[in-house]
Parts: sequence; C-alpha cells; structure tokens
Amino acid sequence: MKKNLLNPIVFLNQKTAVNINEVLFLEGNVNYTIIHLEGKHPITIASTLKKIESKLKGYNFLRIHKRFLLNMTFADRSLLSNNRLLIKKNIAITVSRRKRSELKDWLTAA
Repeated sequence: MKKNLLNPIVFLNQKTAVNINEVLFLEGNVNYTIIHLEGKHPITIASTLKKIESKLKGYNFLRIHKRFLLNMTFADRSLLSNNRLLIKKNIAITVSRRKRSELKDWLTAA
C-alpha cells in the first residue's frame, strides 16, 4: 500500500504542504487537524482528519483511533503496550480497541 516517496510533498489543503517523511502523526480536533512534525512545531489546519486521511491513502499512514492518524514509519512494535503506542518525542498515542489487531498486523509485517 506504500506509494513511491520520491516526491513526499503532499498538499493537505490549499495553503499547507508537508513533507510526508517529517509527519509523526495527525491529531483530529473537531473540524481542525493538528499535524505533529519531527523536530518542528505542530501545524493546525482547518480540515477534518477524515479529509486528510483520504489524501494520505497509500502513504503508510494508519488510523489507530478516531482522533489519531499515525505515520507507520515512526511506529515500533516494542513500544506498544496495552492501549498505547509510544513514538518519537516520547509521545504516547492511544490505540482504540478495534484498531489494536490491525496495528499489530502492520507492525509484525514491517
């Protein structure tokens, strides 16, 4: 399901373009999405997480909770415990019960 990342720049809305390789995860907050980037400040855009998720299909992102869309290149199976996944910057992200098995499958396949 991975797309070729030769050009990893994706426009999430008309004004915001991000490098896919820098996105740790995206967090939905009602009609806004907070884009958490590696080594940079988060960016907030006026778009739902569902719309952003459709633009990132095939770029190695997985919806692990209704509020979180995770870049799977930053996920590590050894850091999965109970219903939380630890990623870079020591951030713990909640994994929903329904998505836990799908996340484990992704992590074992990698």
